[in-house]
Amino acid sequence: MGETCYLAGGTPDAIAALTPLATELAALLRTERLDPAIARRLGAQLAEARFRGPNALQTSLRLIRTRAPELFEVRDQADRIGELVGELAAGYADALRERTQIEQEQLLGAVLQTRREAEVALRASEKRFRAIFTEAGVGIALVGLDGHVLDVNPALYRLFNVSEAMTAPRPITDHVHPEDAPAMIGDFRELASGRRDTMHGEVRFVRLDGTVIWAFVTASLVRDETGDPDYIIGVVEDVTERHQLRSRLRHQTYHDQLTRLPNRALMNEQLRWAFSEDSTVSRVGLCHLDLDGFRAINDSLGHQVGDQLLLAVAGRLQLLAGGHLVTRTGGDEFAILVTDPPSVGYLSELAEHLLAGLVPPFVIGSQRLSITASLGIAESAVTTTWPGELQRAADAARSWAKGAGGGRWAVFDAERDAGETTRFALAASVPGAVDRDEFHLYYQPLVELATGHLTGVEALVRWRHPEHGLLGPARFIELAERNGAIVPLGRWVLTEACRQARRWADELGMGAPYVSVNVAPRQLAEPGWLTEVSNVLADTGLHPGQLQLEITERAVLVDESAASDTLRTLREMGVRLAIDDFGTGYSSLSYLRRLPVHGLKIDGSFIQGLREAADLGRDPAAELGWQPPTELAWDPAADLAPGPDTPLDLADTPDSKIVAALISMAHALGLVVTAEWVETAAQARRLRALGCDVGQGHWYGDPVPASQLAPLLRRPLAG
Repeated sequence: MGETCYLAGGTPDAIAALTPLATELAALLRTERLDPAIARRLGAQLAEARFRGPNALQTSLRLIRTRAPELFEVRDQADRIGELVGELAAGYADALRERTQIEQEQLLGAVLQTRREAEVALRASEKRFRAIFTEAGVGIALVGLDGHVLDVNPALYRLFNVSEAMTAPRPITDHVHPEDAPAMIGDFRELASGRRDTMHGEVRFVRLDGTVIWAFVTASLVRDETGDPDYIIGVVEDVTERHQLRSRLRHQTYHDQLTRLPNRALMNEQLRWAFSEDSTVSRVGLCHLDLDGFRAINDSLGHQVGDQLLLAVAGRLQLLAGGHLVTRTGGDEFAILVTDPPSVGYLSELAEHLLAGLVPPFVIGSQRLSITASLGIAESAVTTTWPGELQRAADAARSWAKGAGGGRWAVFDAERDAGETTRFALAASVPGAVDRDEFHLYYQPLVELATGHLTGVEALVRWRHPEHGLLGPARFIELAERNGAIVPLGRWVLTEACRQARRWADELGMGAPYVSVNVAPRQLAEPGWLTEVSNVLADTGLHPGQLQLEITERAVLVDESAASDTLRTLREMGVRLAIDDFGTGYSSLSYLRRLPVHGLKIDGSFIQGLREAADLGRDPAAELGWQPPTELAWDPAADLAPGPDTPLDLADTPDSKIVAALISMAHALGLVVTAEWVETAAQARRLRALGCDVGQGHWYGDPVPASQLAPLLRRPLAG
C-alpha cells in the first residue's frame, strides 16, 4: 500500500497519512457488496487529510480507475470501481464544502469579534481622553490647522480666569503676549504644514484683566489615517511662579544682597559683552574703589553700623556716577563701569567727583562718620586688552592709591606695573633661590670709635639673580616679608653667618669679630624661631657671645610681651641683642628700658646731619654702590688723630642734638650705641666726641664678601 501512496505522488509525511486510507480502500473493493457510506467516508477522510490542492482529488481518482485492478488485485470490477470513484468524489466534495463553510463562519466571527473589540477600545480610548481632557490639572486645547481653537478643557479656562464657555472657534493669538506672538505663529505654521511634529517653549499670555502669565506650551501634530496633518493638540502649563522664582534667583545671582547694587558677576557679564564682537563699544573704563579704614569702623562700632554705612555709600555712588553702572564687588569695594568715555580726562574727573562726594560725613543713627576712599582707574580700547586684565589693572591702581595714604585716586601705569610684577615675581622665587644657592652674604665692618678696633661685622644678604644680576635687599626683602619667604631666607642667613663667624673664631681666636644678623618681625613671631637659633649655635659651634641679633622697633611693637620673653631667653643664652633703626618708632623711650637688650643702632637719617658743610653736596647713594672700593677709605690713625674743632653750626644742628640725646639716654640705660651711615671723617669725629660707641658706614667700608674683608680683620689696632 505504501507503494500505492508513493505512486500517487506523496511525500513521506503524505505516505504515512494516506497508507491507512489506501488499505481500507483495498478492503472495500474486495467486499461482495460495495458500501457507499464507507466510500463517502474515505473521500471525506481524504479531504480531512488536507489533500485539497486543485489536482489532489483528480489524480487520486484517475489512479484508482486505471490501476486499481492491478494494485488491489481485483478483476472485472469496473462497475464497482466506477461506483467507488463516484462515492469517493461525493464524500470528498461534501467534506470540502463543509470545511470551507466552517472556515468562512470562523473568519466572519473573527472579523465581527475584532470589530466589536475595536469599537469597545475606541469607546474606552475616547472615554479616557475625555476624562483626561476634562480632569487634567493643566490646560489642553484642540487647534485646527487654520489656527483657530476648537475646544479647550476646564483647566485652561481657569488658567485664563475665564468663566464663560467658548461658543465659537477663536484664533490662538487672542491671548498671546504681543512680543511672543510672532515666534508662536512661526512655530504653529511649522506644525500645520507637517514639517514638524512637536514644539515646546515658554510663552507669555495676557488674561482678560491684563495680567501677564508665563506658561510652558507643548504642541503636537495629530495626523489622520493617511498620514496627513489633521489637527494640533496643545498642553499649557502655568509656570508663572517658577518663572518668578527663577527671576528672583537670577536677580540674587547678579545683585548684592545688602545694597541691592549689581555685583561682580553682573559687572563681569557686562564687561564680557562690551568686549564681544557683537558690541559696538570701542573703549572701556573702570574705576575700582574701596573705603579707607572701614574695618576699624566694623570692629569699633559693630557690623550693623558698618552695613548702614555701606548702604549710604552705595546710595551716594549711584547719585554721583551719572548713570554709569555702579557695582559692589565685595566687602567695602565698589566698581564703576564706563563705556566709551566722552573724553581723555573724563575718568579722572569722575574719580575726583566720586571722592569729593564721599567727603561730607555720613549720619548713621547717632553717629557722624567721615570716611575716605582709594580709587584706581584703568581704561583701554577693547581691541588691545581683555576684561580680566582691565580689572587687574584697576585693582593695581587702587592698591597704589591706598599705599600712598588713601583718600586719593591713581591711574594704572603699565611701566610701574611691570616693575611691581617683577618685584612680586622675585619675592615668590625667594624659597627656590635659597635652594639653588643664589644668595650670598656680604659683611660690613662695625668699628669701635674710641679705639678704631673692628669689633664686629653685620651680615647683609645679596642675591645673585641669574637674570637681574646682583640685587640688594631693597629689591626683595620687603616683599619677602609680606609673603612669608623671609622665614626660610632668614634661616639661611643666620646659619651661613654663624658658620662664617665660627671660621673667623677658629682663625683669629680672641680677635675674631662678632657677627650681627638682622631679624625680620615675621621671624620673631614664628613659634619655633627661638629653637632654630639655639640649634644653629649648637650645629656651628659658635659661642653665643659672638652672635648679635638686630631687632627692629616695629617687630617689638607687634607683641611687646611675647617679644620681651623671647629676647630675655636669648640674653640668658648669651646672645647679644640690639634694637635696629632706633629713633624711627613711636614708643622708643617707653619700652626701651623694659627690653633685655645690649645696645641700639641709631637710624642713619640722624647721622647724615652730622656731615660737614663741604660734604653736604655729595651723593650718598653713589657712594653706597654694591662694588667695594679698591682701597679702604678708612684710615684708623687719621680718624683717631686730633682734628679741627667741630664748627659751631654743626654742633648746634637739630640732628646733632638728637644724636647727643639718644647717646646719653642709651648710656644711662647701660646700652652700647652704634651709629649707621657714617660716611665722612667729620661724622666719625663728631660721633666719637658725643660718646658714640660703634660706627658703621661707607667711611669704614662697604659690605663685601668674607674673603675681601680678611685684610681689615688683620689690621693692627689704631693707637
